[in-house]
Amino acid sequence: MLEWQDDLKLSESDLYLDSRQCRAHCYVSHAHTDHLGPHVHAICTRATAKLAERRQEIQRLTLIDYFAPHELDRDTRLTLLPAGHILGSAMLHVSRRGQTFLYTGDFKLRACATVPSAEVMRADVLLTESTYGLPFFRFPPRELVIAQLLEIVEGALREGRQPIVMGYSLGKSQEIVRVLTDAGQRVTVHGAVFHNNRLYEELGIPLGPYRRYDPADFHGPAALDLRERGVLVAPPQVARSAFVTRFEKPVRVMMSGWGLMKNAIYRYGVDHALPLSDHADFDELLELIERVGPRKIYTHHGYREFAETLRGKGLDATCAKPDAQLTLFGE
Repeated sequence: MLEWQDDLKLSESDLYLDSRQCRAHCYVSHAHTDHLGPHVHAICTRATAKLAERRQEIQRLTLIDYFAPHELDRDTRLTLLPAGHILGSAMLHVSRRGQTFLYTGDFKLRACATVPSAEVMRADVLLTESTYGLPFFRFPPRELVIAQLLEIVEGALREGRQPIVMGYSLGKSQEIVRVLTDAGQRVTVHGAVFHNNRLYEELGIPLGPYRRYDPADFHGPAALDLRERGVLVAPPQVARSAFVTRFEKPVRVMMSGWGLMKNAIYRYGVDHALPLSDHADFDELLELIERVGPRKIYTHHGYREFAETLRGKGLDATCAKPDAQLTLFGE
């Protein structure tokens, strides 16, 4: 059912999975650019299509709701399941002639404020991401990370320093905004974050009150009081830019699963790095496998060592390698 022809695709069809190259047909699991391409025809959720509009040109779309079976052909049925990664993200469950396959795309099992929780179906074969597929990557409880963030933000405001919280502009930043507004913080957002916030709200996800960044609100004679302008939420690429360096002694916080790494603050150019992630950690990867119950596991987009770990547990696991015509799911 699954093979590699320059990228992952379903066998006996021309449907690719999250290819970045232009394809005649492609399944798109979510709207992050590393999973998008300028396809002729794409299959995805309605939210993914909306969030991807300005990121890649796709000529024709087939939009599928969660849990609504779609007949790809007379032998092949597709079902999309919430992946818990960003809004619209979906796992792909495939049934064909009595065999089943689950492709996770990027996912997490933990709950969050802006995305439906992930749901899975059992499958004979599983293809899972393994972004954090090392035992080192075990994230602390979400509520603890949020408490740390709020403590840092309040400390900065008390000291008269501008708190700047950074996360990817699509997905992570919307979660950060919601966390901060739920805690009663005033929030100002970078333009890239503002655009995606508006899309989330159009899709029915409330984020609370926030304003769009205006330099005049932060610098010059008409600048607002620090408490009134509140926390700045911005994408990671601004950490070393004039957007940040114009402030005297700002407090910069990066929200990422990579925040567990000892060098994270230097890698991102920030003062604090907290492990709030949109991906599954090591234990969630293992939990997913237990819930799916596959006889065969393939790992993708992450640490190759994860497959070795699974084999050490007696599981039939292999990295999905880009070998020509590699058949991953027997006919």
